Amino acid sequence: MYDQIRQAGRQAARHGVPLSACPLMIAGNMPAHTGEPIRLWRARLASWEAGWREESEARLAELERRRNLLHSD
Repeated sequence: MYDQIRQAGRQAARHGVPLSACPLMIAGNMPAHTGEPIRLWRARLASWEAGWREESEARLAELERRRNLLHSD
């Protein structure tokens, strides 16, 4: 449902943006300012964070794979 938001989280992680810098956590993007129902905002936030975590885990796995290759010689 929130594939674009999840992809934005992945892209942010790919560029080294910390999880704490999620744009949905900016005051102007929060339900108190936007009027968005909190359950929808939480769902969008969860999607962004999931994408960020997926990309971060994939990057760490790739680094570990490369480290193992270097040390196996």
